[in-house]
Amino acid sequence: MKRLNIVILAAGKGERMLSSKPKVMHEILGKPMVGYVIERAKELSPDNIVVVIGYGREKIETYLKAYHVHYSVQKEQKGTAHALLTAKKFIKDGDILVLYGDVPLIEHSTLRSFLAFYEQFKSITFMTTDVDNPKGYGRVIMHKDEIQEIVEDVDATPDIKQIKRINTGICIIPGKLFHLLKTIKSDNKKGEYYLTDICKIAKREGLTVKGYQHQKSSEVLGINTRKELLEAHFTIKERILEEHMQNGVTLLDRNIYVENNVKIGKDTTIFPNCYIMGDTTIGENVVIGPNVIIKDSKIHNNVSIEGFVVMEGVEMEEGAKAGPFSRLRPATHLGKDVRVGSFVEVKNSILREDTNANHLSYIGDAEIGKHVNIGAGTITCNYNRRRKKCAE
Repeated sequence: MKRLNIVILAAGKGERMLSSKPKVMHEILGKPMVGYVIERAKELSPDNIVVVIGYGREKIETYLKAYHVHYSVQKEQKGTAHALLTAKKFIKDGDILVLYGDVPLIEHSTLRSFLAFYEQFKSITFMTTDVDNPKGYGRVIMHKDEIQEIVEDVDATPDIKQIKRINTGICIIPGKLFHLLKTIKSDNKKGEYYLTDICKIAKREGLTVKGYQHQKSSEVLGINTRKELLEAHFTIKERILEEHMQNGVTLLDRNIYVENNVKIGKDTTIFPNCYIMGDTTIGENVVIGPNVIIKDSKIHNNVSIEGFVVMEGVEMEEGAKAGPFSRLRPATHLGKDVRVGSFVEVKNSILREDTNANHLSYIGDAEIGKHVNIGAGTITCNYNRRRKKCAE
């Protein structure tokens, strides 16, 4: 598309989540759900991205800084049309694609197909889907691929409630028709300004509204409950594991938790029940044994990590080895071919090339040189009573 604005609606509280946290900030595989939507939006290379926020805005504002997108504030929850209008000052010339911050499963290919459909007609277009239980969703009344009306569930008659085709909320509005939003009224049971009422207004103006039917409803529906959040977790987890396997990683079980931003090199093997989180990079030909937890760490090539190891904020250089039940705490650096053995704990320390600490030792706040052998039961302690209160 020549010119495209993307507006992501993310102002709602999410009553059914039963949480003080804004709904779109609930995490899936270590990332708030709104983050997935912003990333899909960026993949379309739009001219502009605006996120509409409201409830818990401070928490969302902080998160949005990393994405370098605009945001507008919907101070009162007056409906989707009202939310979209709050973004007006940031919208440039061009069409407006509306996405939702609580729909993290939307895929790039789906959005591309939706935009291609829109390009054929250049009409207001809503994405629809069919569901077995449409309760709570706006029903779409259609004639072929044209939408006659979208009726919100609370305003629907018993006959309309039987319709299985529902509105996903995702839509695109030609820039020249954006002004129609200002004519939407709040004469409904909720007293809100529904974006879907643009269909009735367009029809009165002699314009057509198209419906793009998406077959996979689970991909394009919002997350409203903890159960749906869990189901989304499973879906994204499978996508992440599939991507790593396609890139040459061997997984010995699907019961492996890998967060979204983790990078893993080819020919690495991961055993079951591992948790790999945060800003972690793993090189090639690494072996990670069962029941290992890795967070915010850098693992170089040809490293071996045996079972039940816990590490955070660690760097392991090529050929290093962490034995079973070792604990590697933040600011630990294991040099090339360093071997840390069973029940060894290391904190805020550097162990240089080819050094061994094989059994039942604690190394804290230390710098160990090359080719050192640290015997079993060794404890280092750079302790300063004035800087750290002694436990009573």
